[in-house]
Amino acid sequence: MDVRISIRRRNDEEDEQEIRDYATSKMESLDRYNRHARSIEVVLDADHLERSCEVIAHLDRGAPLVVTAKHADVHASIDLAHDKIEKVLRRLKERLDDRRHAPAPTPGVEGDIDVPTGDSEEQE
Repeated sequence: MDVRISIRRRNDEEDEQEIRDYATSKMESLDRYNRHARSIEVVLDADHLERSCEVIAHLDRGAPLVVTAKHADVHASIDLAHDKIEKVLRRLKERLDDRRHAPAPTPGVEGDIDVPTGDSEEQE
């Protein structure tokens, strides 16, 4: 399943195709962590001193996952945001896999219970 990736820029005059291509190539690898991701939205913003990158992952179910990273360099902010969203998606995938593959409880076996052994010496 292909994930739709959209790149938006706010408060930034320069719209370089190279930055769009870089962000798209980084975010394409996120498909392997969660097959339930419908779309990934990347919002690039520029302040006076730093660039921020916000990544919003829209999943089939539940609220969207949002991470934000700031750095002076736009490429570094994209890298930081990619690492953060990758970590969040990996944790979500592991949690779902653990829940799906949890061992079933063994019937007839309960916790630590003292069972009398039947020794007559202990009763005296």
